[in-house]
Amino acid sequence: MIERTVPYFGKLVFDRDAIVRAALRAYVADAVIALSHFHGFLTMWKGDPRQGALYNGSGDYEVVVWTETGVVGLACDLGCGPIEQLGLEIDAVTGGPDDVRGAVPDLPPDLESTFLTAVGMLEVGADHGEKHAGAGFWLYGDRVGGTLFLFEDLTYAWGVERLAAWGMLRGDRLPRACGGNSFEFDTDHPETRPFNAVVDALTSRALLGPTELTPDELATLCPTPPDPEEVLTVQRMLQKVGITWPGSPEIPPE
Repeated sequence: MIERTVPYFGKLVFDRDAIVRAALRAYVADAVIALSHFHGFLTMWKGDPRQGALYNGSGDYEVVVWTETGVVGLACDLGCGPIEQLGLEIDAVTGGPDDVRGAVPDLPPDLESTFLTAVGMLEVGADHGEKHAGAGFWLYGDRVGGTLFLFEDLTYAWGVERLAAWGMLRGDRLPRACGGNSFEFDTDHPETRPFNAVVDALTSRALLGPTELTPDELATLCPTPPDPEEVLTVQRMLQKVGITWPGSPEIPPE
């Protein structure tokens, strides 16, 4: 666990295991909320709690990648990527990791492969083909770095709020960066407590290994029959993190 005081955000606490738990919970919540509330899915998951990655957002987004060695995070906000924020010249664009290496200065060599995985999940700029991230952070042992800790003016640091959220975790819950240095947690209103309890339980079990939704949990998540196509999408998403439907039915291939 590493604590840093950062301008505008105050004390941030970065912990590799807490980041993994929060990433898994965010992905599980994004998947199962579709059973009762239609929405476009905002997350993508790769790997597992030991070595994996989360893409989080739509338009504005961050990618967080972890291994047993450490964590790398890259973010893009309001379309501000390396050309706008990292000093990348248009004629120097490669469409590869060097486009955004400036977001993670002093990156430890042991995190190079983690960084490359994060770069591989970034969007690409429509006009110049650059990898699209304008801010970053890394966590390695008792060290942290990246432009998240170097900015002096938020006007020129789009994306750092999305990354700072990973240092503001409340238990396993990731706050939403709402702009203007404001963050919101999903609160336990009476109507959302059953949903959050199921998400918390699923996350805890999935961290330990493959698990199934129980019939009672499924009834809580979708008190009325959901759309079959939506169910299939949710089943496929949850299967990626080792969560299956009651009875572990076979899922048709995509």
